[in-house]
Amino acid sequence: MFFSIVTSYKESSETFLYNYKESLENQTFKDFEIVFLHNNSKVISKLKESKLDVNDINMSGNNHLQEYKNMGIKHANGKYIIFLDSDDYLHPNALIYAKQIIDEDPDQTNVLKFGITKTMLDKKTTFRERGQSLYNNDSFGTLQAVLKASDIDADKEKIAKVINGMYESNLIQHTYTSVESKKYFKKLDYHFRSHSFILKKSFLEESGLNFHSSNDLYGDIPFLVDLYNHVDVIKQTTTKLYFKYIHNDSINYPSLTQEIRDDRLLKKCQAFDEALDYCKDLEMARKIKLAAINYYLYQIDTNKSFRESFDEMLPVYSTLNHLLNKTSNPIKLRKRHKPEILPIKSSNYKTAYKISKARIFGYKAYQFLKPKNKRFRQRKIQENVFARLPIKSNTIIYESFLGRNYSDSPKSIFKYLLEKEPNNWKHIWVLNNEEIIKDETEFTNPNVKVIKRFGWKYFYYATVSKYFVLNMRQPKWLAKKEDQIILSTWHGTPLKRLVFDMENVTSANKNYKNDFYNQSRKWDYLIAANKYSENIFASAFMYPKERMLTYGYPRNDILYNYTADYKTMIKNKLGIPLDKEVILYAPTWRDDEYHSAGNYKFNLQLDLNRLKEELGDKYVIILRMHYFISDNLNLEGFENFAYDVSRYNDVNDLYIISDLLITDYSSVFFDYANLRKPILFYTYDIKKYKDVLRGFYIDMEKELPGPLLYNSEEVIDSIKNIQRVKNIYETRYNQFYETFCSLDDGKATERVVDKVFNEDTRKS
Repeated sequence: MFFSIVTSYKESSETFLYNYKESLENQTFKDFEIVFLHNNSKVISKLKESKLDVNDINMSGNNHLQEYKNMGIKHANGKYIIFLDSDDYLHPNALIYAKQIIDEDPDQTNVLKFGITKTMLDKKTTFRERGQSLYNNDSFGTLQAVLKASDIDADKEKIAKVINGMYESNLIQHTYTSVESKKYFKKLDYHFRSHSFILKKSFLEESGLNFHSSNDLYGDIPFLVDLYNHVDVIKQTTTKLYFKYIHNDSINYPSLTQEIRDDRLLKKCQAFDEALDYCKDLEMARKIKLAAINYYLYQIDTNKSFRESFDEMLPVYSTLNHLLNKTSNPIKLRKRHKPEILPIKSSNYKTAYKISKARIFGYKAYQFLKPKNKRFRQRKIQENVFARLPIKSNTIIYESFLGRNYSDSPKSIFKYLLEKEPNNWKHIWVLNNEEIIKDETEFTNPNVKVIKRFGWKYFYYATVSKYFVLNMRQPKWLAKKEDQIILSTWHGTPLKRLVFDMENVTSANKNYKNDFYNQSRKWDYLIAANKYSENIFASAFMYPKERMLTYGYPRNDILYNYTADYKTMIKNKLGIPLDKEVILYAPTWRDDEYHSAGNYKFNLQLDLNRLKEELGDKYVIILRMHYFISDNLNLEGFENFAYDVSRYNDVNDLYIISDLLITDYSSVFFDYANLRKPILFYTYDIKKYKDVLRGFYIDMEKELPGPLLYNSEEVIDSIKNIQRVKNIYETRYNQFYETFCSLDDGKATERVVDKVFNEDTRKS
């Protein structure tokens, strides 16, 4: 047995384990076993279902992580041990790559390491994004196609042998960097974590190396420092072959580093202190001390627990004092750091604490006063001044699409209250551009005020208003008061997977799910348009059903209450001929359509020339594109036929004036179906969109109330024969309406207001 892959398993998402297992099944080099250490985990049966050689070891619930690893070393049958976390995975060529490095000089290769790359994406997507030949997702398929074109029949096993042979004959290079001991901390990826290390078992045994520590958070540090003191050079692969998965759901599946632990600061200091006991190299000991000093200066004293209590920091100070007084090469402290570090070394902890707090306060004061840090000043004043002011019990602040629009359910609630209770409320609208409401008479009311998002007034009213009505998320910094009520109307019936139902969060950072969870906990109510949405919000937002208002969408009331005169008024406002039928084209924004940050692609896949030629006598088309690309829309030559309404404020008006809708994966069709008008789905890239981007909650081929169309000719034919389309899809349309629109009856706003505003008023 050449390799033993040692994995200590912690219960987590099965998706992680699937990526881990599949990456090992796909290794081109097969001479390895898995030493899988767990505590009565049920997932072991799934591992054993595969063809992998699995040596499972059931540990006691009282064993700490380092004992798992020691047991893995003990039971490993391979010449070399690889530490692989169960939520990480290897490239299919990883093991053959490592073997070739070892085979160059097996007697002198005791320790090597895979280069590590971080990823938040699933394995398939991660590999697809790699540009290197034979390291991206398509390498196997490409090689198979080449062999097939040469009349060589090659299955997966044969291709693996071909790849191995190419490595063994040096047709594919196995390059690496030889890192000397003085550069371990600088050059080695994740130099304080054991994953990705490849260690000769006989070397471990002869050196007496094992995981000595009982530190369940940072026990790797003493082990690796001991290891570093036994080797002068470590080889690290140039190609990144180890994929470190950065958990994007720290609520349900936190990694070890994401777990909330009160003793985390102390544990890391203790790990540094313990590591010095195994450090014979005085220069390396100096670097460990510097790592501990930097940890104190830039992480410990900025931590919330540090600010709150000196007593809680005493064990940390005691540990730092202990390690600073151990033997090492001399440390040359920066002048500004001496007043904090030297008192720790001499046990004057209170002095160090006061000086550190003063430094942090001074730094924040400096940040507060810097001219460019206006947002920082606003947040601090909101937190420390506005949050202390009393709530204005008759004031409501509204925000639609982050201040971009005067629209959606916040608009419906506002207009209802203004009409029914004109003197009871002060209304604050967040609008970045007041031009969009210049013709709206309701804004002449003295009880209505307009403010800009993130202006000083925004920070003030977002804090003191009794009610905050919005259709996206409130800012993370909002310090919500106990008697403040946040009503989330949300902005659509979900089609694409959301938040906790998403595996890949391609357009957000690793904290997206955690941030969303914390922000949505501050919502007192969440509106759902139907039971379908209610169930999805419970899963995707982890939001309690008992706080949902499954009443239908207030914004859809107008779709039942508008008049013929209103429809005519909107057409005249947009300059659309009254004698033509109107096609509304409203495609979704595609997440992957950009050249670079802020530089967006634009390809209108609908052939306007053919549409105008075939349909221009009877129809006009209005285009509702995403605001990212609407400025690139060139309709020259299509005057009096095509109209750009991308910047029009309220999409409901566009629904009302249109006679049929063309869309794709945008959730607009859920609302449009309330009108029972025809809907066509122009899904020219459905396979790519479904498999690659997000996935859907509903079956696009079986549940949509209209046909899937794949080119402009099919779109034109369907419009020409729209009555036939209506007849074919009548039954499905009725089923769709019953599922998604049955609660919308023109009175959703009334129900929401009675529950949120009137009931609260009655209670008070």
